Amino acid sequence: MWFALFSRGAGALPGFGAALVILLQPALASSQTLTLRDSLDTALRNYSAIRAKEFRRDAARHDVSHTKQAYLPDVVLSAQQVYGTVNAMHGPLYSPGGPANASTSAPPLAEQNWNASFGALYSVLVHWNVSTFGRLDRQIELSSRTEELRRRELELEKFKHGVRVTHAYLNLSTAQRIHHIQKENVARLQVVLETVESHTGSGLSPGVDASFARAELANARALRIKAQDAELMASKELAVLLGVPFREFQLEPTFFESTPAATGPVDVTSGHPVLAVHEGQVLQGEQEAKVASAEGRPTLSAFGLLQGRGSGFRNDYGQNPAAFSRSYGDGVGIDRGNYVAGLGLSWNLSALVRSFSSEAAREGRARALHQEQVLATEELVAQARFAEHKFNLATEVSTEARVQKTAAADGFQQSKARYDSGLGTIVELTQATFAVTRAEVDLELAQNGIWQALLLKSAAAGDLNSFLQQVPGATKQ
Repeated sequence: MWFALFSRGAGALPGFGAALVILLQPALASSQTLTLRDSLDTALRNYSAIRAKEFRRDAARHDVSHTKQAYLPDVVLSAQQVYGTVNAMHGPLYSPGGPANASTSAPPLAEQNWNASFGALYSVLVHWNVSTFGRLDRQIELSSRTEELRRRELELEKFKHGVRVTHAYLNLSTAQRIHHIQKENVARLQVVLETVESHTGSGLSPGVDASFARAELANARALRIKAQDAELMASKELAVLLGVPFREFQLEPTFFESTPAATGPVDVTSGHPVLAVHEGQVLQGEQEAKVASAEGRPTLSAFGLLQGRGSGFRNDYGQNPAAFSRSYGDGVGIDRGNYVAGLGLSWNLSALVRSFSSEAAREGRARALHQEQVLATEELVAQARFAEHKFNLATEVSTEARVQKTAAADGFQQSKARYDSGLGTIVELTQATFAVTRAEVDLELAQNGIWQALLLKSAAAGDLNSFLQQVPGATKQ
């Protein structure tokens, strides 16, 4: 599930097949050679998916800071200045949201009146959860695990994109070589046509030979156009991965001029970016289970309240309805002060019951994530063994392709000499021409296959540097 088949672009190359299975903005001057390392640097700077992962990592880091700030006490400043009446009456009162009461400093008046005055209330409330019995600590640890997971996801995305860019770079290199071979084939057949026309003009060959040669030349030109189309498609795919405008790239010649050396067996370790993300998911899931188990724990709080109150109604208003003032200044000052300080213990017993099922559910998810980690490890180990065999087979194919190219080139020279001397036929000559072109294409595909197999090994090992180290030190052919 962690591997993706690269078929777009590769499918345009004859016989390329399923070349590679992987795990997983500045514009450049057109005349400048684009090296593989430059491609990787540009892609890591420009690719939007990597930028998105970086933003998620940064957001997770801020979430950790926000969760830690829950240790701080709540400090609430309140000030209100109002204007209204103070009519009240005896009677029960219930609030649907919880208990509430109504009180006044004077007894209820005998009848309704509309006397009103200014009043004020000023307060400072401090509320501090002294202890949550480990609940907050586990939430902070969960935020830290989430931040670490986001960091590992970023590293995985960089690794996967690096493999994608390298694969696309190799595809384009091979497409350019095949386009070059097809252009050489056109030039070769042009020479053949000129030779045939010279022979037919002098009566050494029948006229049908010239028609046959022109047909082969037209076919070669069509193949060259198709090869150019495949090259443009590969250029487009590389440009998208680099995050730069589409253009034709000039690549370094390393991958068709040299062959990488054989490397040792691939070791799959827990540091592989894919396995690191799985491990991060498992750790996060285990911490979520711990948070769920702490949901039913009590909370010990300390609180303090300092309050000042003012009113335009005097203390004898209950006996003298005229004992009040409508003046703003008489009502908004502080006439009385109170303070409250204490400790409170709250324990939601229903949350304690719910925490059991929540913990069991999250533990089940953590076990599922662990099994996915085991499966990913098995896939990587199998992929590593496959990559080793693929590299060996690709090397053998390259050896045979070189023999094929040498033999085809010799056969073409002999067929051309026989035709020039009048001993050969146009069919033999065109078949020899086709054999040379096919051998050259097969050799380029075989050469690319070795580099693709090495990339596959690096992807299985989780370290692209093992591939890049071979680029400057590859064996010259």
